[in-house]
Order: sequence, then structure tokens, then C-alpha cells
Amino acid sequence: DFDDTLTNVVQANVATGSAPASCAAYTTPFEGGPDFADDGAETGTCIIPGGEYTDNITLTNNTVWILGGPVYIGERRATPEDPETSNSNSITIEAGTRIIGSGQNTILGIQPGAKIFANGTANAPIVFTGPDGESRGEWGGLTINGFATINTADGLSVGEGESGVYGGTDDLDSSGVLRYVRVQYAGALFNDTNELNGIAFQGVGSGTVVENIQVHANEDDGVEFFGGTVNARNVVLTDVRDDSLDWTEGWRGRIQNLLVVQDRDFDLSDAGDRGIEADNLEDDNDATPRAKPWIANATFVGRPDTTGATFRRGTGVNLTNVIFTDFQNCLDIDSDATFTAAGTPPDALTGNLTIQNSVVNCATNFVEEEGDPWTVQSWFEADGTNQEVDPMLENLIFLPAGSDLESGFPIDYGVFDSFFQNQDYVGAFGPGQAWTAGWTLQNYTK
Repeated sequence: DFDDTLTNVVQANVATGSAPASCAAYTTPFEGGPDFADDGAETGTCIIPGGEYTDNITLTNNTVWILGGPVYIGERRATPEDPETSNSNSITIEAGTRIIGSGQNTILGIQPGAKIFANGTANAPIVFTGPDGESRGEWGGLTINGFATINTADGLSVGEGESGVYGGTDDLDSSGVLRYVRVQYAGALFNDTNELNGIAFQGVGSGTVVENIQVHANEDDGVEFFGGTVNARNVVLTDVRDDSLDWTEGWRGRIQNLLVVQDRDFDLSDAGDRGIEADNLEDDNDATPRAKPWIANATFVGRPDTTGATFRRGTGVNLTNVIFTDFQNCLDIDSDATFTAAGTPPDALTGNLTIQNSVVNCATNFVEEEGDPWTVQSWFEADGTNQEVDPMLENLIFLPAGSDLESGFPIDYGVFDSFFQNQDYVGAFGPGQAWTAGWTLQNYTK
């Protein structure tokens, strides 16, 4: 935007040619593709052929990079029966770089042991998109596989879209860095049981840095966590066709600052399309380690035919400072294992499934089903800090100035740890904040 650009120009030292750190450096002229890529049909484009890459490679921002097929960073282990791989290479992506998936079978797949270093900036995000950049499912997506624990029977699993084996024993494992990264118009469906998420974190460990990421207009889920312990901060999921945030296989990570906005126009009457779809493990609802992430400061803006969150198949979660609004149903709890692991409200909850400092505002706030051992409403009311109230959001996502929800809701550090900043407002945005500005596709501003 002009004001921001002008500020950067004023800050730059013309005499020495220096620029502030917020500016990406576009200084290297394009002189043809590196050895690992082919020159594209148009000047300034490079094609990365599908295959496995075991050396370190760098994608520079003076080139538009085209994924010519499934591109794997590191050697891919296709099935658990295959020999173990030993990867130590990486892909580095410069701020402001654009990567295009050329078709539905194209993915960028980071293999266990390999790393991605995608360090964008607010002024120069890294963008993954489709060949047309207009509609869902134009290409596959980004998959990251790691060595963190998952709760399948043998501790291993195979990613959808033939993205390879993941899982292990190292919950501190690092798969690199995603910072100011957008993934858009992805999520190709191979078949009814093999669908690609915008970003799939598969057995990814807490040593991985994930900050300021957006998935927009994905055909399947926006972001899905398959086990592991990876954390994330500043996550935006918009116009996703299926579930915006999904987890399974024992994910135990953290998210602070999460925005979900469902497509207001697309006909999804026959799709799951939840704000959250949360499982422990479908084949064994009590498998350990049990899924139990921590989520703070989130805003979910839905549609009148969908559900804000469904917690099922034994999952746990700790939620605080969250808004669910404009859905048909706000909250649903399913599966005997989920209720049992949660305990009994109001006074005998185990801490496995909790909600604090949160607001619901839907046509039906609680999905109550015959045979459940207790009501979702009793669980919601157990803490005494939650409210059924219209948050009166402005510009779709922001609290209005002077809202009672802008302060007075501190993070409970008996439940949440030091990863979480003590943001005492409800929802993803505090007074005067717009951390989405500049790098997201919508560029939400107050």
C-alpha cells in the first residue's frame, strides 16, 4: 500500500543504498535457472522437475518458480516397510518469492530430517499458488513431515497425496521455519479418502517455527496437524471448502492468534466445513499420546449452515479467549471417549477438554444429543468465564472500540504455558491491532 511504501522510501538511505530490514532485497538480476531447475517458457521463470532433491537448494525472489510435479526435499520413504531414510538437506526460500504448483499432483513435500527455511516478511510474503490463482484445487499443497511422536499403532503413518512416511520419537524435532507464508488455491482431491490440505504438518516437532501463515481457498482442509508437537502463532484460514483447522493422531501443539473466516457465498450444504474438526485417532479413540492442543486468542467467523467446532474421537483441547460467531451451530462434542476423557462438569473435569474466557454467538450455540452423559452447555458454563453474547464484530473480524471483551480476560497460566503472551482480550485481535495487515490476501485492517 502506498503509505507503507512511501515510509520505506523515506527511511532508506539513498546515499549508501541501504534499506530498512522490512524491505525485501530484490537486487540479483535473473540470469537463468540453477542446475536443479529448467528455464521456463517465459523469461524470469524456472521449472523444478518433480522428484527427490537431496542437496541444499535456494529459491530466489528474482524468479517465479514452477513445481513441475511432486517435489520432495529429501529422500521420500513411501511406506513404513521401505528402508529408513537419512536426510539433512534443506530448501531456502527468499522473502517475496512466488511458487506456482503446475497441476493437481504437484506438492512441495519436506521429508523427515530435511528442512524448509521460508522466511518472508510482512512487506514481502512468500506465496504458493496455482497456475491460474483463481479457484480451489488448482494444485496440491505444502506438506511437512517430521520425526515427532504420533499415536498410530506403530508410531508411523503415510501422508496423503503420496507425501511420504512421518513419525518418530523426537518431539523437539525441527523441520525449519515458515514465516509470512501464504498457500492459496490448493487442496487437490485425488479421491474421496486422499485429499490434500493447504498445509499438512505431519509428525512435526516443536523445534519448527511457524509464524504468520495463511491458507486461502483450499479445496480440502486449511491446516491439518497429524500428531506431533509443532506450535504456531498468527494463523489465518480463509474461504476453506472443508474444515479450516483439523487435527488427529495425537497433536499436542499450541496456537495463539488464529483467524478463521468461512466463505460467505460458496454452497457447502453437503460438506463438513467446520471451523475445527478435532480427533484423537479414528481407529483407537483412546490412543496415546492423546491429542490435546492449547489454543488462545482465536476468532471463528462462520456460515449459517456449518459448525464452529466438533471435538470427537477422544480428543482433548484447552481453549481460551475464543470467539465463535455466525455459524449454524457453535460447539459440538461427540464420541464416548471424548466425554470420558474430559470428566464431568461442573466440578469433576479432568482438564483434558476445557474452555475459558470465550464467547459463542450462533443460531444454536450447543449441539445436544440424546445419550450424551452431560450437555455441551454445562461444559461451557463450568468455568464461569464464558458468555453467550454477540461480539458485534466490525469489518467482519474486529472487536468494536470500547467493547467489554477488549480487556479483563487474562490467560490462565495454570493451564497455559510461557509460549502464550498474556493477551487479556477475547478473540484474535486486541484494541488497535491488525496483525493481518500487509501480508494476507484480504489485508484486513481496522
